Amino acid sequence: MRRRGFLGAGLAGLAGLAASGAWHGARAAAGEEVFRDFDVVIAGGTTAAFAAAVAAAESGARTCLIEPTDWVGGQLTASAVSAIDEAWHKVKDKKTGAEYDVAAIARDRVNMTPNFRAMLDATGNPGKGWVSNYCFEPRNFLDQHLLPLERSLLAKGTLVVFRDTVVKRVEADAGKGLVTAIVAVRRTPRPGVAQGGYDRFLSQDLADWYSPEPSDRFAKSVLRFEAGKGRHVVFIDATEWGELLVLAGSPYLQGVESEDGGRLGDDRCGQSTVFDFVQRLNAGPVDEPPGPEGVGGFGFDEFHGQGDAWNQVWTYRRIKSAKGGGPAAVGDLCLQNWGYSAKLKAGGNDYPFGYLFLSRAETDAQGGDWRGGVDLAVMAAAEQRALGWHDWFKAHAPEGIDPRQVTLDRDALGTGHGLAKMPYIRDTRRSVGLDGFVLKGGDLAGSAGKKTGRRFFDRVALGAYPSDVHPLSTCAMPAYIVAAHDTLPFYIPFRALTNERFGNLLAAGKTMAQSFLANAATRLHPIEWSSGTAAGVAAADMARNGRSSLDEIGRIEELQALVRLKTPTEWTIDGKTYPGTGTGGDA
Repeated sequence: MRRRGFLGAGLAGLAGLAASGAWHGARAAAGEEVFRDFDVVIAGGTTAAFAAAVAAAESGARTCLIEPTDWVGGQLTASAVSAIDEAWHKVKDKKTGAEYDVAAIARDRVNMTPNFRAMLDATGNPGKGWVSNYCFEPRNFLDQHLLPLERSLLAKGTLVVFRDTVVKRVEADAGKGLVTAIVAVRRTPRPGVAQGGYDRFLSQDLADWYSPEPSDRFAKSVLRFEAGKGRHVVFIDATEWGELLVLAGSPYLQGVESEDGGRLGDDRCGQSTVFDFVQRLNAGPVDEPPGPEGVGGFGFDEFHGQGDAWNQVWTYRRIKSAKGGGPAAVGDLCLQNWGYSAKLKAGGNDYPFGYLFLSRAETDAQGGDWRGGVDLAVMAAAEQRALGWHDWFKAHAPEGIDPRQVTLDRDALGTGHGLAKMPYIRDTRRSVGLDGFVLKGGDLAGSAGKKTGRRFFDRVALGAYPSDVHPLSTCAMPAYIVAAHDTLPFYIPFRALTNERFGNLLAAGKTMAQSFLANAATRLHPIEWSSGTAAGVAAADMARNGRSSLDEIGRIEELQALVRLKTPTEWTIDGKTYPGTGTGGDA
């Protein structure tokens, strides 16, 4: 069996094997390839997953990332939300009327995860999109930043990424409170399958992804990740679907709760999902098939009330500007992620007419033959909605632009159909932390005079963004959700990264132990990256020292010192830190 010897192999040989997919663990009798050499195993697909993998590997842990697509990075790349969401709001002090500029504090580089901020600084805003200071092509960010980082860690022997691989089964010892193994399915497109297997809609292929049986499109291999003798392995759920939580038999939250931080609610009522796509403005007419009918649209002037609304949408998330700004120009690339208006009952490619996730009962029933726990009918309808929006939007191009000049740019997202490889989801299944801990929306907010949200004693990451809910039209949100929810600069405690049942299972990103309302504020790129970084550092420390998450709580100041080497844990506001390193906290 290959143990530490593999990762200690020659660096050139290691890189070549991993790149070619030729690296194999010990082969079990049942045909599974078994890997026992990893300290940290991350089930991924999100921005938080890649951040966690980098942090764990840089901390010296032998780390693997199970990536469901061929593009690491989650919403940065595969989900095509490549316009970075940063806090934009101010909170008014009720006593003085003064405005507290949360956005300025959040964007101060001293409060950002350094490696992520460095990537953003190097990227800038080539699209000159107005929604963000950073609007860029997903493939460029992948090639220029994420892949070089991955390759450097591969060369050091601390990170291996298993692409096109999905979680199929989780094994756990409930008595010991340990996750013991992950079984995954890796697919390899057969010769003749176009776009690396991304030529068909996800709703059509997802069942094949999860099947261990070879198909006419993919060869399959079954991979097993478990602890070797004397090795303490830490697992991280940083998936888009909350898969480890479900398959381990762990308590989890889904949908909106009837009260912030509660356990009861509607498991089929949550946020809308969206398939993003990229449009190119060509020099002349280009024929392409018409989109599906019946998806609707709205009059831009009615929606915005003023100005050239078509150009407002075009430049909103523009990721390549041929002229360095200004209105639409030949050569532009426009990323479409446009919201639905409940008031007008119309809108863009957002899909608010059904929840992406199956009910808890249906999800649990699927555990014996896991296929992601998602509603494929909703996914297919969201895909059609996106294509319909493309068709409607191009048809309403302003004077001077022939609608046929606007086409889907399939190369930009690496798919044959022109939609993103994965949908952008805003909420998912979420962990329940140690002693039943759940980060609440109320923990993130407060009066301006408080400066920050709740100052947890076990804080390990920072975040700032309002609770942003894109509701479904198929259910009614509780009153507390409908109210406005501006947040203060807030903290993410280590307990939000834990699981109450399994001491070697952490969660990062949208799967953290948090309420629906809290998730609505923590789901953005910088916060996924910071929470993932903290989870990766914690996982490496736990694996290295044979500790559980409960053990880490008992030595939280030591863990915080390690985390601060990668990402800040205290806010710096007007030159002062809050609450101050080593000053504890109130919860």
